[in-house]
Amino acid sequence: MKRYQGVSVSPGLVLGQVSLLAMSSRDRSSFNRNPQNPEKELLLLEDAIRTAQSELESMASRSADSEQAIFLFQSMLLEDDSFLSEVRSYIQAGTGAAEAINRVGQRYADQLRAMTDNTYLQLRNVDILDATQRVINILCDRPRMRLTLDHPVILAADRLMPSDLFSIPAGMILGIITSEGSTLSHAAIIARARKIPSLVQVGRDFLDDCDGRIVVLDADQGVCILDPDAATRQQAVTRICTDQRASEGDMEMPLQDMPCMTRDGVSFELLANCFGPEDIDSAIQSGAAGVGLLRSDYQILAGDTFDEQEQYFYYTSCIAAAGGKPVTVRTFDFGSDRTLSNIYRGDQSAHLGMRGIRSSLRSPRRFEAQIRALMRAAARGPLRIVFPMVTNVEDWDDAMKLVAHCRQNLEERGVPYNSKVPFGIMLSIPAACLIAEDFARHGCQFFVIGTNDLTQYTHAAGREITSAERYFQPTSKAMYKLIRMSVDAAKAHGIPVGICGLAVGDPDNAVQYLHMGLRSFSMGPQNLLSVKKALLDAEALPHRAGPPQQEG
Repeated sequence: MKRYQGVSVSPGLVLGQVSLLAMSSRDRSSFNRNPQNPEKELLLLEDAIRTAQSELESMASRSADSEQAIFLFQSMLLEDDSFLSEVRSYIQAGTGAAEAINRVGQRYADQLRAMTDNTYLQLRNVDILDATQRVINILCDRPRMRLTLDHPVILAADRLMPSDLFSIPAGMILGIITSEGSTLSHAAIIARARKIPSLVQVGRDFLDDCDGRIVVLDADQGVCILDPDAATRQQAVTRICTDQRASEGDMEMPLQDMPCMTRDGVSFELLANCFGPEDIDSAIQSGAAGVGLLRSDYQILAGDTFDEQEQYFYYTSCIAAAGGKPVTVRTFDFGSDRTLSNIYRGDQSAHLGMRGIRSSLRSPRRFEAQIRALMRAAARGPLRIVFPMVTNVEDWDDAMKLVAHCRQNLEERGVPYNSKVPFGIMLSIPAACLIAEDFARHGCQFFVIGTNDLTQYTHAAGREITSAERYFQPTSKAMYKLIRMSVDAAKAHGIPVGICGLAVGDPDNAVQYLHMGLRSFSMGPQNLLSVKKALLDAEALPHRAGPPQQEG
């Protein structure tokens, strides 16, 4: 009996046999075919991509809302001009189509994997490998089904592709254990949506000799036990049965369904920070009242922004996933994180300088395409638009002039759009907080306080710099004053104000923000219930709260 510690990505307890998805089933080094002339290889590539896209779109049509965008993302990758241009260049030089797309896919994936300062984009390397491997398998006449199972198993692997899970019939996966992986990967999102108990990061040792053996997977505790003894197996079975009876019996209202009200009767709102339809659905199921921050930046592929129509499709899919609940979209914030648009030119991202609305104002055509797509999507459901990195009213006024131009363009084209979509700003710079009332007087319709940047710029301490960690204090006295100033300005002008960022997902921080006067909180979907529980148990103290007595 051996115990392994991991990181839980989807809770639950199961007992079962392990089936190992070996690395050999994803061997990308051999292509079992000799390349033909470049013209023939290019035709084979085009046919394989069409077949792959057809398969991906079929999978999307049969998947849950939280899974659809994963396969559509992969399908769109396979028609990206920059990506395909590199593949064609290899083929023209005499490389076979399978090897060419493998080389380019691996390079793109490696570049994303190295993006340690942007976890979400870093994890998309798996989607690139998944999509390109599908094309390789088609070119080499390999099956796209990973496993054929005749009984439910606990699936083990180094890491999982989204299609690994989707290609196995529902009910045949009892649980998932991977030696690597992340809680934010698309495979993890699918596991959570399907309520499959899952652990990641258990280490390579587990995979060495687990195939066919019995495992207790306790994703509630973040552990798995290989070859459990009789007593351990019995304890697991007893817990499983007890949990099943509890879930089937009468129970109190689930936490996610309880009204959002503090102990002293003050209402609050819980929203989610999301990247796309795949996690919007999970957030809504966890009780989010909407999307407080939808990051639009990850749409950037290989340096090219999606055109207006592609962006419109993306935003409408996000609105659909929210099921009628409001979605707040942050316009492109190039530079706040490294994106695919700049990794090919080296690390040009800067925490200070031309990012957010500053970058958008320097690229008006790109900015207007996004605004038009958003205003069109807003005709399909509740949507708000927030500008990041706004510093002064000149930024705001210049942006709104471009918005007016977008309205005129849509009117002339006769395209349906929402002319009354609300526009707001991210209060993420101390300078903006200090003049918050000026923005309201110039027509700003709502504020979103961004704790990540505001803390960083207030304390001159990047959150990713370990040596400066003690200076990064999201609930410091300085932050208290800036937040109170922003809340007071919003209240004086009768406009909504919310707060978002990593710090908001900490229950203790959320309670402090409540005491600072905030009533709308946006955080990662995984933090919604823990923050809700803390706020339900808290008192708002609207008149008695003062600044924190100590930093942090």
